[in-house]
Amino acid sequence: MDERYLSSMSNHLKKPESAVDALTSESARQRWEMFHRAIAHAKEYNNASLDEADTHSGDTNSAGPLLSIIR
Repeated sequence: MDERYLSSMSNHLKKPESAVDALTSESARQRWEMFHRAIAHAKEYNNASLDEADTHSGDTNSAGPLLSIIR
């Protein structure tokens, strides 16, 4: 077989992760999960605060969100 073909085939095979790489990627995944949970919690808190403010105020004009989520 052609050496270049074998070389290109080996580049396409996924190399097994080392223990350090596996821990690093797991740590990154956990950070992203925590980040998304924090955003979800902030949205829930914001919606609950707005609902509470609406029920306590007789004013029809809303003061706006307490927390703005920016993407």
